[in-house]
Amino acid sequence: MVDRLMQRMDRHLFSTKYFHGTIKSANLSIRAWALIQNFAPLNPWTVRQKGYVTSFERVNEFKYHGNWLENLLISGSLGGLRTGPPNPL
Repeated sequence: MVDRLMQRMDRHLFSTKYFHGTIKSANLSIRAWALIQNFAPLNPWTVRQKGYVTSFERVNEFKYHGNWLENLLISGSLGGLRTGPPNPL
């Protein structure tokens, strides 16, 4: 599973010329790629067989909205709101 994601990331980095630009633009590019990987709809066979529409929905077992783009916008706007309690150590 990780190899597949890393191969996709490598293709993305190759197509963007491996961080050609500033550190800020490279950071935004990788963050955008990761968000799209988590929220883009899965292939139709997976949706029919398992009932999940996105990877986010599969991992978290819930969704905020029926539209994948709305889920992306809602999750991105939470800004760490759903963080756990601080580490007591």
